[in-house]
Amino acid sequence: MAQAGAGFNSKNGPLGRRLGQDGLRSGMRGFPSRSFVAFPSQHPEPLTIAARLMVPATPTVPAAETERARLPAVILLHGSAGPSAREAGYAQALNAVGIVTLEPDQWAPRGLAGGSEGRPKTFAETMPDVAGARAYLAARHDVDASRIGLMGFSFGGVTSMLLATRAFAGRFGGAFAAYMPVYPACWTYNTVPGQDFAGLVDAPLLLVTGALDQYDDDPEAGPKLAASLAPQDRARLRTHVFADAHHCFDMPGVDVVVKDPFCHRGRGGEVTMRCNPQAMAASHALSAAFFSEALR
Repeated sequence: MAQAGAGFNSKNGPLGRRLGQDGLRSGMRGFPSRSFVAFPSQHPEPLTIAARLMVPATPTVPAAETERARLPAVILLHGSAGPSAREAGYAQALNAVGIVTLEPDQWAPRGLAGGSEGRPKTFAETMPDVAGARAYLAARHDVDASRIGLMGFSFGGVTSMLLATRAFAGRFGGAFAAYMPVYPACWTYNTVPGQDFAGLVDAPLLLVTGALDQYDDDPEAGPKLAASLAPQDRARLRTHVFADAHHCFDMPGVDVVVKDPFCHRGRGGEVTMRCNPQAMAASHALSAAFFSEALR
């Protein structure tokens, strides 16, 4: 899959030129757009990462104000199962408040099928993907490179958490402007080797968990993790716990039981993944409110 060039999805193709002209006549800088793009990871031997890019419509502005009119953006990292409708739901909520979204598929270039047996062995090996995603967004004319946030779910949530530390941010492209990890197995931090969570970057972090999440087996896992941090780190982190919410409470239609060695605080076994439509809608609204404030 190649980055959008001339053709159907491109503003340089015939249809793109016509839509762009119509958008300018209507006082908008294009319509809301969906593109499928690709970019290189920042591994020594780069992977080609495919992604869904969503750009909200914005008012046209004079050329002299183009720089100021650039939009904030958020990268959405999927979980162990791979890309799903979950990320699209958050993308829609963020697009509605004027935020560009990018949803990378991190498993396809590795030939991974997803699930506990089909995901990378470490979180760090996917971090050059994230650095590549940010470099792609930062190079776009319509994105403000200083206002790029990171959001992730489950496996992607762990990656988001770790990249909020100075240790990992320093190795993989620097800090993001804001972070929102969702159910990132809170019990693992400062317990599992390689998952040290301390020395946070100077950016807001909103940690979202579900009270019924069987990875943590503790409705207060997020708040307890926050309370265990040094004062300067604790000041940068907010938590939100959704009641009656399992792991994957925000994945439309899901109601399954799977096996994972990381569930039940590392004891392994079966874990329920179940959608809660009310919590899902509330989490979408929470993400829009958080990133609108953090990336303004």
